[in-house]
Amino acid sequence: MFTRQEAERLREQLTPLDFEHAAPESELLTRYRRHYGIDGESLGLEFTHHIGVISSNEYTVVCQYFCLPQVESGTAFLLHGYYDHVGLFRHLIQYCLGCRISVVIFDFPGHGLSSGKPASIGSFQEYCEAFTDCLGAAKSAALPRPWVAVGQSTGSAVLMDSFQHHKLQSIANFEQSILLCPLLYPVGWSLSRFVFYLTRLFLPGIRRSFARNSHDEDFLAFLRNSDELQSKTLPTAWVTAMAEYQKRFLKADSHASALHIIQGTDDNTVDWKKNLPLIARKFPASKTYFIEGARHHMVNESLAYRDKIFAKLGELIGRSDTADTID
Repeated sequence: MFTRQEAERLREQLTPLDFEHAAPESELLTRYRRHYGIDGESLGLEFTHHIGVISSNEYTVVCQYFCLPQVESGTAFLLHGYYDHVGLFRHLIQYCLGCRISVVIFDFPGHGLSSGKPASIGSFQEYCEAFTDCLGAAKSAALPRPWVAVGQSTGSAVLMDSFQHHKLQSIANFEQSILLCPLLYPVGWSLSRFVFYLTRLFLPGIRRSFARNSHDEDFLAFLRNSDELQSKTLPTAWVTAMAEYQKRFLKADSHASALHIIQGTDDNTVDWKKNLPLIARKFPASKTYFIEGARHHMVNESLAYRDKIFAKLGELIGRSDTADTID
């Protein structure tokens, strides 16, 4: 088990992110990578691992760079979902590296190794600013292009919010922007928001229930029993921030960026039937691809679904014929 206390100690040991030199080994870093299966042996690929901190407003954001040893064919920027963190993205990291694409991925404030109240945020724009700060560091290091962005759920919301309000495309010039089950409205929001607005007057948060958002039973069990970086509550501050993001999204002008949306039809986390038309209205050049039967947590779906998801991802980034075999 890798504990939250160990995560805090590891963050305190880290120096500013260095894209040129791999991170020095430490017992805590080794334990972290092995526990989540993002070390070279677990991934079965050769790469150098860079990890360090980036300051973003009041937060110490931990960012990681999985760098291929040969000449790369680009860089993928991955954005995780709510309650997630870098350690849970081993399948997507492995897939991108197998496609000969290096990976940059950071823990959102309040998630994983980064500082902040667990699973809480004052505004989604703080996520956007952390993303922009990581992009700025990557830009200064002249990481290999083309650049692509892949967001899962809340990570997709951060991408859309950044396009609408933070001039993301002019900053990053992404060749492709891919959204996996993007968050706008969650399932049952029309009813649950009234319960929330009453609850927040008395409680700072409500107890989290672990959703069956994947067909991978081992992954679901790992979240419940073996990942101490999981928050056990849903803070009301985060729900307030999500509601503000929804209003900001609806007020924004339409945007020219062409988003590629991959959506599972058995997703019971986001209200995708409501969300997708709204996203298409704000991003009229967007395209949607459905994965029949797939659930919400696409990067951790069972292998049968994950193969279909990653095959579509490979088509979109032009790497469908180059990916190494993944487990």
